[in-house]
Amino acid sequence: MEQLSTFKLFPVTEATLQMVCHDDQHGFYTSSIHMKKPNIPDLKLHYGDNFSEVHDDLIKTLQEKDSTGITLLYGPPGTGKTFYLRYLINEIKNKSLIFVPPDLVNDMTKPGFLPFLMQHPNSILIVEDAENIIRDRNKEDIIANQAVSNLLNLSDGLLGDAMHQQIICTFNCDVKSIDTALLRDGRLVIEHKFDTLSVVDARRLCVELAIPGNGDDIHEPTSLAEIYGRKSAAFVTSSNDPDNEQATSKTKRQSKKNKKLVSDALFGFYS
Repeated sequence: MEQLSTFKLFPVTEATLQMVCHDDQHGFYTSSIHMKKPNIPDLKLHYGDNFSEVHDDLIKTLQEKDSTGITLLYGPPGTGKTFYLRYLINEIKNKSLIFVPPDLVNDMTKPGFLPFLMQHPNSILIVEDAENIIRDRNKEDIIANQAVSNLLNLSDGLLGDAMHQQIICTFNCDVKSIDTALLRDGRLVIEHKFDTLSVVDARRLCVELAIPGNGDDIHEPTSLAEIYGRKSAAFVTSSNDPDNEQATSKTKRQSKKNKKLVSDALFGFYS
């Protein structure tokens, strides 16, 4: 017992999201899901030297009472948008988080969606994979037209003044393809592009993650997904090493599980 008393317990940080659901019988409703905070000891190492300032500004704005606005987080797949979003969610305090999953994004144009949101004032609406609802309305897409109109009303229209909702949209397409009305001053809170890491930053992260070789063979910009893929591969190689006395069939099975977890951590919102 005396030895046990010397161990420190580190609580697992876990945020609660209200995930939007819909069916013909009940219309729109929410279901609670829990989101663990990913381990990002240094935001600069993962997203560049200037990203800490972006994060601090975003946290400050999102937590302001009675605030409105739109935040756009975009970039190529594998650059860590969802990984960061899971981190950000766990940093936000004292606000309800409403999450629209990708398969329900188009349903935001349905007549019942705005009345449903009115039940959640002073909250933060998170829309993942929002490409289909933020496109330029000049393309004459009915779904895009209605969706953009809804976002504009929520951000700084009369409805926004009543509901005080912040909106976070993530997407992979270029920001030039979205409706310019979403980018206007006073409406846009933060616009940030996630990109590949420079050679120097990629190697620094490899050192931090204790990846064999320290990334010395990296000679071009590299995505977070690729770097974490290296970490996963190194773990599997170590577990399967016949010279490793602990490389039992059990640890090999566990290594496959861990490989999936490391890989999914960058992409799956629920991982």
